[in-house]
Amino acid sequence: MSNKFGTLLKSKLEEIQKKNPRFSFRSLAKKVGISPGCLNELMHGKRPLSEFYANKIVLGLELDTAERNEIYSMISTRSRKFAVQKTLQEQELELLTNWEHFAILNLFRMKNFQSEPAWIAERLALPIEKVEMSLQLLMNLGFIKKKGNSIARAVASLSTTTDVPSQALVKAHTSDLRKAIEVLQSTPPDVRDFSSITMAINPGKLSEAKKFIKKFRRKFSILVEEGEQTAVYNLNIQFFPLTQPEKDQTLC
Repeated sequence: MSNKFGTLLKSKLEEIQKKNPRFSFRSLAKKVGISPGCLNELMHGKRPLSEFYANKIVLGLELDTAERNEIYSMISTRSRKFAVQKTLQEQELELLTNWEHFAILNLFRMKNFQSEPAWIAERLALPIEKVEMSLQLLMNLGFIKKKGNSIARAVASLSTTTDVPSQALVKAHTSDLRKAIEVLQSTPPDVRDFSSITMAINPGKLSEAKKFIKKFRRKFSILVEEGEQTAVYNLNIQFFPLTQPEKDQTLC
């Protein structure tokens, strides 16, 4: 595992250096948010690759799904909690359009997680019947599995297609927005952050802006997931037009 991981990371470093010869190993460590010493130990098998470090690497290097799965497959057996990343198909997403399914999946990451439906229902303020239905659905889809007398998560992370029209994805975003309104009205400002800005923009920068937002999401998740995880949050980012395109123009 260690040699394979070290070879892969060295290959990624050389790939970056072809574009930027000044990019060093220390630069790589800074990019993935791991100290140079620790990253060196990981590369040479002196430290087992855990899910924590794997997440930092796949997010910091912005790896595609195939590369992410390759990294996740190298996680040390004693450190392994979940399987590879999964991209949701339209039919699967259609069944997961409510916010609580993803919230329950992320409860599994918490240190004090309890698999009893009553505990989950209390943490998410949901009827126990809805929790039981969600657990059964997640089990049927293979996202969670029975492990002895308990339940375990079976996927490292879930992702969806991007910039592809999807009614299921629209429903999922709508569910998140409705939950956001509920939380905005019922929780104090010190445990949430809602902000917005309206601006006149150059539509030609839209593609670049989307990439910027995607990179921000990944860096944000690395920041807030580090350390002991005792709560589940949702980050929603909306960037949308308020004006209609001129008759002789379309959005880039």
